[in-house]
Amino acid sequence: MLARGFVFVCLASGSVLAQPAPEQQQQPPPQPDDESKPDGELGGNPFDSKPPQPTQPTTQPTPPAPQPAPTKIATDPPDPFVKGPPDTTPYAIDEDKPPSAAIDRGFRFGSYGRVIAGTDLRGGKPEAANVVAHGPRIVEPSYLELDFSYGIDTPTGKRLRPVITLAFDGTLFHDTGDFDAQPALRNLYLEAELTHEVTGWVGSRMYRGDDIYLFDYWPLDDLNTVGGGVMFRHHETENYGGNVLEVSGHAGVNRLNNEFQFQQIDVANPEQGATTVEQLNRQRLVASATAAYTMDNGIADPNFKFKLHGELHALPDGSRQRDDGTIEYLPSDSGYLVGLQASTFGFAPSRLGFRRHLNLYARYAKGLAAFDELAQPTSFGPELKTTRASELTLGASGNFDHELGNVMLGALSRRFVDADSSSVDHDDGWEYAVALRPLANLGGGAFAGTELSYQARFPRGLNAVTQRAEDPSVFQIAPMIVYSPMGPSGYDRPQLRVVYRAARLNDGARDLYVPDDPRSAYTWTHFLGFQAEWWFNSSTYR
Repeated sequence: MLARGFVFVCLASGSVLAQPAPEQQQQPPPQPDDESKPDGELGGNPFDSKPPQPTQPTTQPTPPAPQPAPTKIATDPPDPFVKGPPDTTPYAIDEDKPPSAAIDRGFRFGSYGRVIAGTDLRGGKPEAANVVAHGPRIVEPSYLELDFSYGIDTPTGKRLRPVITLAFDGTLFHDTGDFDAQPALRNLYLEAELTHEVTGWVGSRMYRGDDIYLFDYWPLDDLNTVGGGVMFRHHETENYGGNVLEVSGHAGVNRLNNEFQFQQIDVANPEQGATTVEQLNRQRLVASATAAYTMDNGIADPNFKFKLHGELHALPDGSRQRDDGTIEYLPSDSGYLVGLQASTFGFAPSRLGFRRHLNLYARYAKGLAAFDELAQPTSFGPELKTTRASELTLGASGNFDHELGNVMLGALSRRFVDADSSSVDHDDGWEYAVALRPLANLGGGAFAGTELSYQARFPRGLNAVTQRAEDPSVFQIAPMIVYSPMGPSGYDRPQLRVVYRAARLNDGARDLYVPDDPRSAYTWTHFLGFQAEWWFNSSTYR
């Protein structure tokens, strides 16, 4: 460095000597050293790549040249196309374009995935041990989603983004030997910015809100639909800050491949002998509306979110052919759902990387809406309708991160009444599940802890096999070692885990198996193995 400085000084001196002497102008007196400059820097840095300019012949110091304005740096505002916290990676703002056009352009790849490998310690493949509809996910099958999207700017400054999500179930070639991955298109839609605050979308989409992670369940809004929708998102300030009001709506349909919604039969054809025709063709209509208000007080302080969600479900009438060739009339059916969510989050500066929150849910569904939109109703009334069915759900999810570790919480209580006329049905009744996962921070991205969970059902009727009133329950304990190198939060991913799970099934839980099922003999079931989970740039998981 000294040698380079010497060369630069010599070149600078030569440059000064080569300049013609000014005529009849007096050189200004030498200026005192600027004490604010580093030692050895007298009017110019000898280590700069450019030589200093010669002293100008004037009696007044030359004012410094105006410097260009520094490039403004900002972080992504909340993306109206992706649920979750905003991306805090800095980028340069192009002030000639609206803020929405300065972000999320070009290709984006994302993924959610999980892989499980282990044993039940009896030489077999491990299984979940759940007696409730939505139990702990400590043992769950492998699953993969691949997200592809491309942000496009229109000539008018708006943004378009097609989103394609390809999903694969747990059929792994190295596990089964079958070269069959069972793919599905979970997302296939185009989203467009209509105005600065309004976006619209059309296509096939997973339409989701916040989940209870430990149960892998979305208790309020979780729709799979082919349709379209709009979202209005208003921020209190122009730079995407302050409180946020969101209002969205959608309408879509599905037509499941079962004889409840779709049936093809062969009929006589005088010319060809037989022709396949559609005997039953009815789509389930699902419409939803959601309003949410977020009180943003800064990530270091308590923030609050309140959400109201509603759905309408409807099926037209139709006729299907029974196995004996007779025709059965299926009447039209309908249902509704309404739910509330109250959340608080924040409580820590962003530099710590913590994600502290607590979400509370309440949802009530009636009629057709009490059943999953991707499944046929499990029961009907005398008139072949689901009018009597209802579902009441109360839930909570939370996470608390600390320098010493993190704690995740999940709790869910559900009362379900099916559509038949029996008041002492084994399918009816209350159930609940609670799970807690505390992990201690060992340093270097390593954590150690356990997941504890308990679940139970309280049916109204007798067990169909034993003819006894039984309350099935399962207690699970799952010690684990976790490697989570991306941060200290319980929600940071990717994660690698080594897990041992022991589950105790009471007599009522074992009696849910048929008598000849070998699993009914085991009070304790086990899992020992490895797990991996990741998500990044996902349209569904953040």
